[in-house]
Amino acid sequence: MGYRRVRPGPIDINKIRKISGSYSRIEHRFINGRLIDLLKTHEVLLYFFLTAVGDIEGVSFYSSERMADILKISVSVIETARQGLIEKGFIAYRDGVYQVLDLPWI
Repeated sequence: MGYRRVRPGPIDINKIRKISGSYSRIEHRFINGRLIDLLKTHEVLLYFFLTAVGDIEGVSFYSSERMADILKISVSVIETARQGLIEKGFIAYRDGVYQVLDLPWI
């Protein structure tokens, strides 16, 4: 007979996460499909940030300076991470507007 793992429930049922006002999600495939392994540390950080602040279509328009301030990294690190995410097909960027794209099938 096979081993069946039981899914644990919440630890604190009085503080179950509720998303209100904004929309944000990271697909499980990002982790389980090992897509995270394709990214450098600052690319992961920027991807998580853009996913958190984007609307339902994945669009956001924070400036590099503001993101650098929030994430406590330099503007040049933001720009390098942005370029990496673009080249790997995770985001699109034009004229200060970011779009988190559907995850690539690699």
